[in-house]
Amino acid sequence: MANTFKNAYQDVTSTPTDFVTAPATAGDIAIVLTLRVTNVDGSSSDTITAEVIDSDGTTKSYLAYQMTVPAGTSVELAGVSKVVLETSDKIQLTGGAALGDLEAFASILEITS
Repeated sequence: MANTFKNAYQDVTSTPTDFVTAPATAGDIAIVLTLRVTNVDGSSSDTITAEVIDSDGTTKSYLAYQMTVPAGTSVELAGVSKVVLETSDKIQLTGGAALGDLEAFASILEITS
């Protein structure tokens, strides 16, 4: 098995966008070690919605639902736990504003066969 550390970056807008996707090979996983969202706007709050979407495309669970991210601050969505994505599972992010005031960062460990 190979272990590979990766980083992901994204400007978050009001359009739902895939952020982290686990490898597509059966048995491979991705462990999200941190998932941080930062509001780079100096004056306006925004909201973040983060969903884990199962590989079937219909089963979903929220990590955050319209969580407020105050101006000039960051929130940690993985908390003190980790998020395990099984084969082809993904995390999708949606901001409240179309402007892209939110920036997302994730640190991921991919375990592949």
